[in-house]
Amino acid sequence: MNELAKIGKGKTILISISILLVSIHTIYFYQSVRPEIESTKLVRQLISFLFTIGLLIMVYKGKKWAKITSIGLFSLALLVAVISLFTLEVPFINKVPLLVMTLVYSISIYHFGFAKSFKEFFKYQNTETEIKEPVQDSKQLMEAEKFWKIIEICKTNSFGNYEKQQSELSKELIKLTAIEVLEFDNKFRTLKGEIYNWDFWASAYIINGGCSDDCFSDFRGWLIGQGKSIFESAVQNIENLSELSETNNGDWEGLSYVPNDIYIKKTGNNIPQGIQENIEISGEEWEEDETYLKNKYPKLWSKFGM
Repeated sequence: MNELAKIGKGKTILISISILLVSIHTIYFYQSVRPEIESTKLVRQLISFLFTIGLLIMVYKGKKWAKITSIGLFSLALLVAVISLFTLEVPFINKVPLLVMTLVYSISIYHFGFAKSFKEFFKYQNTETEIKEPVQDSKQLMEAEKFWKIIEICKTNSFGNYEKQQSELSKELIKLTAIEVLEFDNKFRTLKGEIYNWDFWASAYIINGGCSDDCFSDFRGWLIGQGKSIFESAVQNIENLSELSETNNGDWEGLSYVPNDIYIKKTGNNIPQGIQENIEISGEEWEEDETYLKNKYPKLWSKFGM
């Protein structure tokens, strides 16, 4: 399980606990304001609570129907909570539980429906790991022509959708042996190390309007995913990146994780270290100043810095 999936797992557990706590409070509040416990209603509430537990367990296990059902039910619950907030004529303090419900269900809908970490965890939960191949370390690089052919196939089949490109890469790497996946990763990380350069960092900074260490690492992985011609053109002259027509709005994370995910499917273990990626940045450090960057990288600035 990669780091993004681990984050998704943790958030899924926390959100599930929050939903159950909200459900418990709702049952308690309903019964506490009545002169006596309404047994029939309590039974229905407990059955609903048990159903919620079961549904959340199925979501955790990666069941698509459970995810869709939960989003639908939580959307309905959110709608009821919002309507109640604006229609109940009670002191504000009595509306605090409704505010908490609104917050919890809003976060739940976003997490289960849109969060990248949950998507990654959901994908992991739906992966049946069949341990067929032994773990082997290697510093061998995949042959360049074969490597770039895989990248081009994935890019072509994704039609410019970077998230789909990651799925396409998974489809291609799953066809390889575990040792070939490692060799692909070795080549990928070697290329990332080759462009661990101040000029490339400047390009990412200008294109994205800012770029941290992690952002720059993702950018280099994304750039490799654009294919051999774009990559080598940028190596020759960083200003050639001004010809890019699509930068995925700076959402560059993901492609670097794929080899490890596939290696886990094939062996049940994380991918070995293989080669050591270059961590010594090269080139001339630039100044984080608009005028300086505009003068040093005029084409990039004209295209992305305006």
